[in-house]
Amino acid sequence: MKKAPKTIIISGTTRNVGKTTFACQLIEKYKSEGVTAIKISPHFHNLNSDADIIFSNNDFIIIKEHNFDGNKDSSRMLNAGAKEVFFIMTKDENLDEIVNYLFNIIDINTRIIIESAAIRRYIEPVFFYLLYNDEYSNIKHQNIDLDKFVDLRINSKDIL
Repeated sequence: MKKAPKTIIISGTTRNVGKTTFACQLIEKYKSEGVTAIKISPHFHNLNSDADIIFSNNDFIIIKEHNFDGNKDSSRMLNAGAKEVFFIMTKDENLDEIVNYLFNIIDINTRIIIESAAIRRYIEPVFFYLLYNDEYSNIKHQNIDLDKFVDLRINSKDIL
């Protein structure tokens, strides 16, 4: 497990619980430090022809976001003040390889904000947040082993 002394990981108990909204709030708070933001999705989406793919293989795709005008979460992170944003599409079993790749191109001692639960298995951050709502308050079954690492649980109604 890689120690990342200024990294914050944000997870959620369900979709649309406010993870990106909270990530953007943190980016705005820390943007004077020069934040790198990372959004990880286990779902593979169709890419625009102008996507800046910095690495791709059969298991994962890493895109560097440049579009401030898009409606994607990674564009929202740029607009919040991140100096760079990476959007990664992968299954959880590839995260160890992705962490090794990322920390070869990103300084591990800078402020990094990551939206992903499963990456907590490979990175020891300074803080690990879990967002929930009243309907879905328990961590997802596939990530139950991560529950012991959660530093703070936040009800999404408190950030939205």
